Amino acid sequence: MLLDKMNTEKKSVLWAAILLIASLTFPKLAENVWFDIIVKIREAAVTGDSGHLVLASAFSSFLFAISNSLIFLSVSQVMVFFKKKHKLASVILFVLKIGSFIAINAIITKIYSIPWEPVTTLVALTLLLILAKNRKANYGYFIQEAMVSVQVFIAFQWLNIMPIFSMYYFGQSDIPLSIKITGMYINSTSMLNFIGFCFFLPFVFSAILTTTLFKSHEQNIFIMRENYQKERELQIMKSKAIENRIYQEINLLAHDLKTPLVTIRGLNSLLTMTKDEAKLETYSHRIEGAVVKMNEMVSSFLYGSSRQLVSPEELINYIQAQIPMEDDKLKIEIDFDEILPKILVNKVRVVRAIINFLENAIVAPYRHAYKYISIEVRALGDGLKISITDNGIGIEPSRLPKIWEVGYSTGQTSGLGLPFAKQIIEENEGTVAVESEFNKGTTVTVFFPAAKGFDSDDLRRNNNEIE
Repeated sequence: MLLDKMNTEKKSVLWAAILLIASLTFPKLAENVWFDIIVKIREAAVTGDSGHLVLASAFSSFLFAISNSLIFLSVSQVMVFFKKKHKLASVILFVLKIGSFIAINAIITKIYSIPWEPVTTLVALTLLLILAKNRKANYGYFIQEAMVSVQVFIAFQWLNIMPIFSMYYFGQSDIPLSIKITGMYINSTSMLNFIGFCFFLPFVFSAILTTTLFKSHEQNIFIMRENYQKERELQIMKSKAIENRIYQEINLLAHDLKTPLVTIRGLNSLLTMTKDEAKLETYSHRIEGAVVKMNEMVSSFLYGSSRQLVSPEELINYIQAQIPMEDDKLKIEIDFDEILPKILVNKVRVVRAIINFLENAIVAPYRHAYKYISIEVRALGDGLKISITDNGIGIEPSRLPKIWEVGYSTGQTSGLGLPFAKQIIEENEGTVAVESEFNKGTTVTVFFPAAKGFDSDDLRRNNNEIE
């Protein structure tokens, strides 16, 4: 970053030197054009043709504008360097720009013995500095500044040939005076005033419009960069939140693994204490069952594509183990049909997803004496439907479509639970829908197709291959 800064400062100094040399040599290079202007003024006086005066005025305005623009741009580049290098205040920069501009003009006038227009030039310079206020020296700024400065200086140089402005000390040098005197001689004073206004107003308007467009463009770029930065920060926050969510899932898995581990430890202790072969065989089978259960849990977590043939009773029993029954203000009822189809899912992940829906129902605000949650498990067509209904305050219709967005939350949650749960349900060929009525409650409905054409041996072989 420091290298980029140094390069920018060096470029500013280099451009300032090139432009300063150009401004010092330009009067010499334009000598023939100045001579042609004098010739055209004489032709207008001899022939009485005001068209020659218009051409002379146009050429002189253009030459004055180019000369002053070169000086202005060189000074501006030097000020860019000083502003970055010394952190100068805006008022000091303003004074330095005007002082440097006048000094360079005085040097050029002294070297080439040519007059200059102090009033016109200073008024044009002031307008330029006002237009350049609050502008940032970013990419493309030099070209923008050059375009605006040429337009402003051309516009104000036309005031020099207008007799109506002579009383305000505009057009006091040789060329503008010669044009105005010749105009009076051939009765073209009104024409010079009219032509001057016709060029002055459009160029000033164009300069202001150009500056406005450039500022608007800079503002749009700034907003785009700011939005990009905010979006990037938001994505980083979401990534960290997702990482935190995964960490929570690992903690939950570790907690769930404690149960079979305790079983194995207890049975292992019994093995050392008994010599009854029947009991030894029973304990051995139970240890094997606990190991299989642990293996299934770890495989389910590590391999999202692993599937187990699960009965609804297993799901409900696992969910019941997670319900905080010690809360007196929480009433949960579970109702399920006697005959329910088995489903083919990643048991650990699906249970975790359903618990996410249940946790959202538990923490949802409510206005009743207690929180009531109903869990219904029904056979529906060729599948299994699980509905979780609460008596909370519900979700506003305008917010309902946003609940699946990562990071969006209607409460004090992270906004990751619902998207995470929906993803898991869909990965297991299921669907999830949310219906909510504001101030009445919310119902989450999960549906899984029934398992068909699978047996336990097939599934065990499939999951072993995944592992």
